[in-house]
Amino acid sequence: MRHIEKSQRRQQGEQIVTEFLDCFHHRTGAYPDDMYNAFSSEIDDAHGHITFRKRLKDEVLNPEQHGLCCYCMRKLSACSKVTIEHVIPNHAADKAEMDLYRKQPTALDPLPHPTEFMLQPHTNPPHPHSIAYQNLLLSCDGDLFRENTKSVCCNLKRNHTFLPPIVLLPDIEQKFIYNKRGWAEWTEDSEPPESKNNAVKILGLNGSVLRMVRRIWFFCNDNQIDPRQEDKVFVVNTMVGYVATPDITEAEVNMLLNFKQDKYWGLLLEYDAFATIEHVV
Repeated sequence: MRHIEKSQRRQQGEQIVTEFLDCFHHRTGAYPDDMYNAFSSEIDDAHGHITFRKRLKDEVLNPEQHGLCCYCMRKLSACSKVTIEHVIPNHAADKAEMDLYRKQPTALDPLPHPTEFMLQPHTNPPHPHSIAYQNLLLSCDGDLFRENTKSVCCNLKRNHTFLPPIVLLPDIEQKFIYNKRGWAEWTEDSEPPESKNNAVKILGLNGSVLRMVRRIWFFCNDNQIDPRQEDKVFVVNTMVGYVATPDITEAEVNMLLNFKQDKYWGLLLEYDAFATIEHVV
């Protein structure tokens, strides 16, 4: 997992949101009841007849994340659907729920709930949390093989569950680690791995497919093999030959062998961000 720096493009991101609010208010004489739905559908004629949401996604969010999912680091360009992730959930019910996030060590404290925004003088920003640039990230949809199946990771797996804003923490790259077998861990998590409130579990990042994706990359990195250049059967057979029990279970061997298939191998290559990530022992 990589830290997402939300200060460098803050002015640009906030400008797009301000333009949306001004445009909508100028056209209707009011602000929308459903801020996010309007942000996703309101057309920005001044910038190429596209929606404000698409502008923010393409011009700001995608570049600042280097084209990677905020959680699993899959290439967003490879996903069947790219979703907007709200650090503070879009449907946060009230101030009490918002306060759970405002207590976290991030720069999200000033963001008002939409109902609060409507009651205060409109000096933008701060923007309502449902459309505020600082609160928005890009995530894959968790459908690893683009088969319209249930999401197994990331934004849609999380749903509206409380999750500390870990990708905004400056030290997350040191505190979010992977071992050589592909397991992910946030070392600062107060919840144990088996807890339903554990951050990695909420995000589904230790599913068997994702663990093997990372394990193959780490094996290749350790053995000077570039899976982007080598044949998939060669890589898998080489790894099977090197990794012996009890280091690998029968279930893990079977999962590894799946990567001789094109759809599994294609998925592996979508995670080439792991070519530069080191594992712990």
